[in-house]
Amino acid sequence: MKTKEKSYSLVNHTALVGLDFSQSRALESKAHQLIPGGAHTYAKGDDQYPVNAPGFIVRGKGCHVWDVDGNEFIEYGMGLRAVTLGHAYEPVVEAAYKEMLRGANFTRPAKIEVDAAEALLNVIDGAEMVKFAKNGSDVTTAAVKLARAHTGRDLIAICGDQPFFSTDDWFIGTTEMNAGIPQAIINMTLKFHYNDPASLQELFDQYPKQIACVLMEAEAMTQPDPGYLHWVKALCEKHGAILVFDEMITGFRWHLGGAQKFYGVIPHLSTFGKALGNGFAISALAGNREIMRLGGLDQERPRVFLLSTTHGAETHALSAVLEVMRIYQERSRSEHCFSKN
Repeated sequence: MKTKEKSYSLVNHTALVGLDFSQSRALESKAHQLIPGGAHTYAKGDDQYPVNAPGFIVRGKGCHVWDVDGNEFIEYGMGLRAVTLGHAYEPVVEAAYKEMLRGANFTRPAKIEVDAAEALLNVIDGAEMVKFAKNGSDVTTAAVKLARAHTGRDLIAICGDQPFFSTDDWFIGTTEMNAGIPQAIINMTLKFHYNDPASLQELFDQYPKQIACVLMEAEAMTQPDPGYLHWVKALCEKHGAILVFDEMITGFRWHLGGAQKFYGVIPHLSTFGKALGNGFAISALAGNREIMRLGGLDQERPRVFLLSTTHGAETHALSAVLEVMRIYQERSRSEHCFSKN
């Protein structure tokens, strides 16, 4: 049935009882025959939602989406928190469309790659170089690789209280779904607890001069205790480790300059995505030149094969980034505020 007079929230599962999901259920059966897990993104899978949740979305506008059965909902998650301006936001779509008409990908770099890099670095304090890719996993893994190359160390420390950092082995090996990942790789990732200085200190004490980086979200479900993030950075610098902030969710939502700007702590490297493109596939690794240049041509140390993605600099996605950032900057100067909700 079509809900022309009511919009249901995707988190209000009780309200969904009685809606017609017959087409979704039929498509669900087909999807599981064709796609492992029934979806191409783990977080969109059927095992992540109640059985009475809507199955398949066909379109969205603003904060509203419609499923294959014609039901209308308010999408609380907004594309796994990637869509901050609203689905099919006209200025962003128009910018991407116009750029796409000029060609999406070339053999040599496009000018817009430089434009987008300059625009991003202008709003991220302490970041001097940036590399674009498509997924958050691309850039968090690149950050780990850079940290290992810069420090000459193998171990990494991640915040065990935060749910997700990458689809790559160094992280998935620490989860319950670690089949197919060598034990040697699993052993190289250590965990500490958020807002628990002792747990991180113990890792540095137990593995002296072996930890390449500390990777964490500046904030997830819990606010940092006063001074905690500053303490983490100081501890990293004391022990010669790299501090990496995963800003996939917090970036451009806590503040135009990310959670790092909101809390006044500049990491050595940081990763962005999601809200950066308002739904377009884009991610970024940014950081100080001393570390980032290891992935470039102008350096004396062994070069890092940092990021090389065929579609990492698609022109229409970068055009979307430029328009999204223009809107963010415009709104940050007006009555609009960034929100952590």
